Amino acid sequence: MAVPGDCGGTGRRQRLYYGPEFPAQACSTVPRMSKLLPLVVFLLALPIRAPAHAEPLVRLHTGYYYIDGQSAIVLAAQIDQLGPMGPDGVRFAARTKWDIQWKFNHAQQGATCSIKNTAVAIGVAQTLPKWRGESKGPASLRAHWKQFHVALLRHEDRHKEFGLQAGREVEAALITMKPASNCEDLKIAANALANQILGKYQKLEEEFDRQTRHGRSEGASLL
Repeated sequence: MAVPGDCGGTGRRQRLYYGPEFPAQACSTVPRMSKLLPLVVFLLALPIRAPAHAEPLVRLHTGYYYIDGQSAIVLAAQIDQLGPMGPDGVRFAARTKWDIQWKFNHAQQGATCSIKNTAVAIGVAQTLPKWRGESKGPASLRAHWKQFHVALLRHEDRHKEFGLQAGREVEAALITMKPASNCEDLKIAANALANQILGKYQKLEEEFDRQTRHGRSEGASLL
């Protein structure tokens, strides 16, 4: 059986950190996302739990960028200038990033090797706009901003839910993995299955943004 924090490995460093925003990293590598950095240490310190009691651990963070103005046109222009940037270099009104980490212990028993317990951690970081002059803005603009912000948050929370669902599915998949003839094959199959799940939710997110035009068709637009 591997020691906790060994990524399911027994001597060689195996991949541990996975997520839609980052490539797979070695166990000791820290991802380049400051608000989710504690998740790496958090998972390594997390006790690996028996399957019957397994449930992903979740960490959430919300950050803000500030805009100011007294018209929808000015606010929209500042969002275009200051909003969080996506991987394609395009800025958006808001952005939700999630990443998932997992580790597991396994044991060889006779002719088979099986997973005995697991730990999964989910990190979600949202970046949202804040209007500095909201309290002093015209009543009609404040009402418009509120509608926009509610629609934007609803859209971003759907992205958050994709990450939470992915983490839960990874947890469930790992604890129900069928035994393999040896532990090396089991580790490869378990990590491949988890990556397959992440890929599925990435595609679901991409389709969701395509259908909603990144939330614009749901009211997340000032213009």
